[in-house]
Amino acid sequence: MARLPASYRSTALPLALAFAALVVYASLYPFSGWRWPAPLEGAGLLRLPWPPWRDRFDEAANLLGYLPLGALLFGAVVRSGGSVVSGLAMALAGSAGLSFTVAVAQNFLPTRVPSLKDCAYNVAGALVGALLAAMLFEVGWVDRWHALRERWFARHSAFAIVLLLLWPIGLLFPAPVPLGLGQ
Repeated sequence: MARLPASYRSTALPLALAFAALVVYASLYPFSGWRWPAPLEGAGLLRLPWPPWRDRFDEAANLLGYLPLGALLFGAVVRSGGSVVSGLAMALAGSAGLSFTVAVAQNFLPTRVPSLKDCAYNVAGALVGALLAAMLFEVGWVDRWHALRERWFARHSAFAIVLLLLWPIGLLFPAPVPLGLGQ
């Protein structure tokens, strides 16, 4: 891999943070009815059950939902000068921490059922994403993206690229009146 300049800013970290926010939003929606779970006290909140049922859609959604997060976290570490091993470790640790924190928070929502199985599939998805990103990195696709970015975009354009990539999400919730954001 070519050595990146000290002032280089990758789009992977802001995209990983935005994707993590999207995961939190999707995992805790509808954000209403918060209450203390009656049978749980203190450390009981941290023990997540393994559900007896099997839901293939839920398993696939948990696996695929964390795949981009693992890839983006890996890319953020490697593009910042970290090693492949530290990138894989950060992808796993960051995804596992986020998954467990969100699962514990789901205890407080009556419409959500937290489970250790969801956490396991989330971490597996992040691992698959990080391994795919590592494979793309080793093959040289990341260097090709860097060369394309240097050729087509201005220096220090990471924030603008992130905004462009996040723009379709903004279209999911359009204003009811065009340009009607105030009185």
